[in-house]
Amino acid sequence: MNDAASGPASQPSERLSRAFRVFGRVGFWVQFVFLIVVAILGLYVFSITGARARAGNLLAFLGLAIPLFTTFWCWRYARFGRTLAVDPEDVAPGAPARTAWIGVWAGTFGVVVSLLSLFGAASALLVVMLANPQVGIQVSPATAGASAYTISAVDAVSIISLVLTLTAELLVVAISLRLVFLAAAVARQPAA
Repeated sequence: MNDAASGPASQPSERLSRAFRVFGRVGFWVQFVFLIVVAILGLYVFSITGARARAGNLLAFLGLAIPLFTTFWCWRYARFGRTLAVDPEDVAPGAPARTAWIGVWAGTFGVVVSLLSLFGAASALLVVMLANPQVGIQVSPATAGASAYTISAVDAVSIISLVLTLTAELLVVAISLRLVFLAAAVARQPAA
């Protein structure tokens, strides 16, 4: 009789636990792969260009602190799902929602930073291209009073890194919002 009574009540908890584990693993591995790609591209380009990288490019790569946190947070989702599966009574009633909301806010912050960096990088490329309206990409030499206009591989890698980071952050926001929804659904159900 006790098993029958705990069956329906534990089913939402099991679903929530499974969702945290699955979404946590997916989010972790997608972000981990993107971070590796960004690191490899960054190391390759910075080894070629050395100190010639612009401040905006360096800031784009330093902006990886947010995806590092959200990658860790997705790993924490999976760990939290395992804890929820092993002993659901050990988890505080609002813990699933709090955990998911932290992911939502961290991912949203990452999206905002990535978008601002992306707009800055795209604006810089636009300024250079508007200053050199010829067909194709022209690299102009420095003149007496103006600095040289250049478009380098660092600019392209910076934009690719920002797009990959933005994609990963949007994934975290989507996963976290789904987990918030599931946690709220479990919290709304009456205790048996």
